[in-house]
Amino acid sequence: MKFANTLLPFLMESKINVLFVVSEFWQAGTQRFTYELDRALNKDRFSVEILCLLPLETSDRFNDYYYPKHRELGSKIHFLHEINHRTTPTLKQKIEHRLVNKSLPDERLPIKMFFNKFDCISIMGEYNYKEIARYLSAEHQQKLLIHVQNSTYQVAGNYEAFPKSEVFHFVSGFHDDQIKYELSDFKLFKHTYYNLNFSFQRQFKKNEYRYTSSPKLGIFTRLTPAKPLDPFMYAFQRIVEEYPEAELHIYGSGDPVQEGISRYVEQLRLEKQVKFRGHQDDIIKSAVEDQLDLVWGHGYHGLPGGWVSFDLSTAGFPQLFWNFGNDTGKFHSFFPMFNSVNEMAEKSLWFLSHPSEAKRLADEQFSYTNENYNISKNIHVMEELYLQIAKGIITEK
Repeated sequence: MKFANTLLPFLMESKINVLFVVSEFWQAGTQRFTYELDRALNKDRFSVEILCLLPLETSDRFNDYYYPKHRELGSKIHFLHEINHRTTPTLKQKIEHRLVNKSLPDERLPIKMFFNKFDCISIMGEYNYKEIARYLSAEHQQKLLIHVQNSTYQVAGNYEAFPKSEVFHFVSGFHDDQIKYELSDFKLFKHTYYNLNFSFQRQFKKNEYRYTSSPKLGIFTRLTPAKPLDPFMYAFQRIVEEYPEAELHIYGSGDPVQEGISRYVEQLRLEKQVKFRGHQDDIIKSAVEDQLDLVWGHGYHGLPGGWVSFDLSTAGFPQLFWNFGNDTGKFHSFFPMFNSVNEMAEKSLWFLSHPSEAKRLADEQFSYTNENYNISKNIHVMEELYLQIAKGIITEK
């Protein structure tokens, strides 16, 4: 997507009103992405409001972690159930409708008027589109952005709710060849590349790269079928053959028994070596304090599968990935991707026995992340996009 070079005249005008549409405020990837954008946008130029589709306190597993954080930033928050009131026709309107067939007022007028207030509507997560699609007018569609947060490899039928003949503007971390594959069901679409940018932490850092007969490996994820762990279990079984005292620490919320993960552990007789650590308030702090030697993660289309991997790269942890996507797209040698259990296990063993090479890998991953995911360097991409959508000056490739 090319940007017209006509922004400067607008910089002195009134603020651009941006609406983020989120499902909830739990501590998850999309919610983190929304918060990072809210925190980084220049508030002298942008006014941010948030529409949350679910009320607060709807889960007994997750708290509304990002709700107070957005409030601290000064962002105004709305809830769908509070603004989505139906318009009730008056008695006069009912009579006129019956006698002279005069149209009744639009029963969804309040929420449509709400959307009218904004210059840009950013739907944070493609899965949220279906929740508000019925309320969007053709005019709203022109200022709509769909932030892709999942891959079709994670969620089958990811885009079932989208009319494929309409043109949508997607924002994602997929490169051109990858997004063409991801959105292959759409006849036409617009796309802006913007990956999971975030503010770097500097407090915790891995400083020791060592050889040990009892290495510690880590996986940071949510325990859910959408993020399979079985290939990691088989790879770890090979690690244990070489290092009987090795440990695999699995961090993340969810019940390993209920999600079927404990079954793999028991079948492979890894009960003593696999540690389920549960939810972590500070992922990087936990990784540093637990002295992890190597981290495994999910990959899609050759890219690390989420925030955790990039967070850990800022702290110097060497990482290897199981590639759950296909071989479409650009692969980087410093994000090793595998579709073979044996190859992943053998490469892991090599790095565990060559700590200097593990450090070199970690340094390369940090350099790439710093250049491409540091939001202080890249927020201008989204600011320019919001400005151009607000002024209707997007141009095609």
